Amino acid sequence: MNLNNMINVVNLNYSKNIFPLISQNLVDSIEKTVNEWKKVLLFLNKRWEANSLICKDCSSQIKCDFCDIWMTVHKYPKKMLICHLCNHEKNIPVSCPKCKSTNLAQVWVGIQKIEENITKLFHKFKILRLDSDKIKKEWINKEEIKIANLIIATEIINTINIANLWLVGILLLESEFLVSEYNIEEQIYDNIYYNIKRWSDILIQTYIPESNFLKLITEGNYKDFLNYTLAERKQFWYPPFRELAYIWVKSKSKERVKDIIVKLKNKLELENNWDFTIFYDKEIFSKKASLFYQKIILKWDNLEDFLNTIKFEIFRNKEINIEWK
Repeated sequence: MNLNNMINVVNLNYSKNIFPLISQNLVDSIEKTVNEWKKVLLFLNKRWEANSLICKDCSSQIKCDFCDIWMTVHKYPKKMLICHLCNHEKNIPVSCPKCKSTNLAQVWVGIQKIEENITKLFHKFKILRLDSDKIKKEWINKEEIKIANLIIATEIINTINIANLWLVGILLLESEFLVSEYNIEEQIYDNIYYNIKRWSDILIQTYIPESNFLKLITEGNYKDFLNYTLAERKQFWYPPFRELAYIWVKSKSKERVKDIIVKLKNKLELENNWDFTIFYDKEIFSKKASLFYQKIILKWDNLEDFLNTIKFEIFRNKEINIEWK
């Protein structure tokens, strides 16, 4: 199935941009759609409020050496690039690793700023913003959706039926890659393909229009996409070629989390003589609801046997959880 007539790709490197992530192509498409009494959905992943690096000359992005995931710019506790999947760190480069250009850009814009700028451009339209919390908890006023001309959302909405929705604008395709999941490309592909079957047009804005992944999306050949995905998973030891598990540790005390993580890692390495893959960084923490979180990532053929060496620590401690992937 060829999807070129349904997907319009906008190269943000060269397009005329009215505001950041709001191209002239997008503005024209919105005006045309709404003037025909049809609805528009604009999407920007909430996680794009993190920074990422893009080379503006060759359109390449800085990826993790171990995960093929985009790395995020952090300024605290130290200025580094960090992979949110395996916690691998590297120094922020002064030039592009691929083409050696120094024309690197940190791309960042939040959903609130998008809403503000869209409202300036289309003040006569009824604009509704749906964040991910509302979508997940279904705190959505159906009447608001009914009367809205333009909906701005922080995740692609597959669970809500929006009548007369004719255009979906993905404000920045790259925002999806900041989700720390090994199968994120598959999720994006499925979301776009699913929505094409529901609506006529999808407009994708990107700084990396020449990426293999985007070419596979526009070609719509699912078999080629699966072959591409399987090759990447084999290269980085992801399922189905290896099992993958996260050991999560949480506590109100950062030092407590760090202590548990170090002890678990040391015991895993001491009691398992065969080769395995383990990632962790004792200095990288996330915080949610007053709790500090840290994880150990494991990849191997038979993780159930492997984890038996720490089963008593896991079962006896409510601060430790296992997440299978």
